[in-house]
Amino acid sequence: MPPREQPLTERRPLELPWVSRTLAVGSQTWRVEMVEDQDALIQASDGGGAFPFGLMLWESAVAMADEMAARARWLPGLRVLELGCGLGLSGVVAAGLGADVTQTDVDEAALAACRRTAALNAVPLIQTVVGDWHHWPDLGQFDLIIGADVAYDPDDHSALLDVLARALEPDGLALLADPQRTAQASLLALADAGGWIVTTSERHVLDLKPQTPGALRAITLLELKRGV
Repeated sequence: MPPREQPLTERRPLELPWVSRTLAVGSQTWRVEMVEDQDALIQASDGGGAFPFGLMLWESAVAMADEMAARARWLPGLRVLELGCGLGLSGVVAAGLGADVTQTDVDEAALAACRRTAALNAVPLIQTVVGDWHHWPDLGQFDLIIGADVAYDPDDHSALLDVLARALEPDGLALLADPQRTAQASLLALADAGGWIVTTSERHVLDLKPQTPGALRAITLLELKRGV
């Protein structure tokens, strides 16, 4: 029986100026709907709620999606957890390449956007779960955990590493894409103190800012494994 595809019935999560984009990732093209107007997002958050960062597309998500495409032969059947999924591009690419994906975000609107991304790309159904790192639900353990631009707040680093410790299989791998924010050093130091084995590499993707067409953005990929 062929995999059941997500029907395109998921509504856009908020009445916002959505923009449709087609991205080349690996040897395929992928559709995503995003919000580029930050002022509209500020208004949507009523000036006091959490800013819905996840409804924008970030370069780190594109870099992580590229990494998933580069690991395509490894993904079929792999159990993958995406943290802070936002629009869900990375997890949707992984699922489209055969992984069993669970996407999590603290924002319900982001999870609705994830489901729409999956539907736009005719990707088999992906499980979406509200996931607060400080009150993490028991989702079991995963072979691979991914997260794009999720380490921008040092106050969350301890909770993030705790989720990795709880949710990663003993021989599993965590991959985090970071746009070389200043907080990256804090995360690396905390991970080292916690016994994680961390290796880094770099990817370059197109800068998504409309005022810098053609410019490249350097993204650090952090690979975390449990220490022996």
